[in-house]
Amino acid sequence: MSRLKLKVCGMRDPDNLRGLIKLQPDFIGFIFYDKSPRYVNSIDKDVLLHIPSGIKKVGVFVNESELKVLEIVEKYKLDFVQLHGDEGLQFAQGLRSKEVKIIKVFRLRDSVPKAAQKYEDIASYLLFDTSTSNFGGSGKHFDWNILKDYVFSVPFLLSGGIQHSDIKKIKSMKISQLVGIDVNSKFEIEPGLKDLELVKISKVLL
Repeated sequence: MSRLKLKVCGMRDPDNLRGLIKLQPDFIGFIFYDKSPRYVNSIDKDVLLHIPSGIKKVGVFVNESELKVLEIVEKYKLDFVQLHGDEGLQFAQGLRSKEVKIIKVFRLRDSVPKAAQKYEDIASYLLFDTSTSNFGGSGKHFDWNILKDYVFSVPFLLSGGIQHSDIKKIKSMKISQLVGIDVNSKFEIEPGLKDLELVKISKVLL
């Protein structure tokens, strides 16, 4: 199994972000959802524009208008848009038709939804998170065993309360379409501020 990709989400502090960049994760996520405690709000766009091209910038949106998403993609030169709300297939198709790369989130409870298959020609990645009543993360695992039944072609990232101690188990599942992990709250000193030492350790383990 090849090395898993690392996506670190919920960044907003410029100094913390600069430290993270030195560790070279594959993706860095910025949350453009004003109800999130990790909402980026008025981050200096120059900080994002100077992120090396080898690290992909992901904007996380929840039920935002297409116009607003496109404005933010252009302003910060985002590489991916992560749809984390109730956005449907048509919304994703509209963005994809404008050459926006999509990461579509599904919140899982006891199975992989059949609707995921509809995104095979639209999404670059799916992201599987734990089902919760809120649009933010729960900080908890779901039953990863259900991923062994994943049969669709689009690759996916695993999220949901992942800690660095989970990485060995995740790799042992050996699911070919599982290409990376998305980490957030379990790697934080406080909301929006990451423990870079934990990120460094995890990068080595992946």
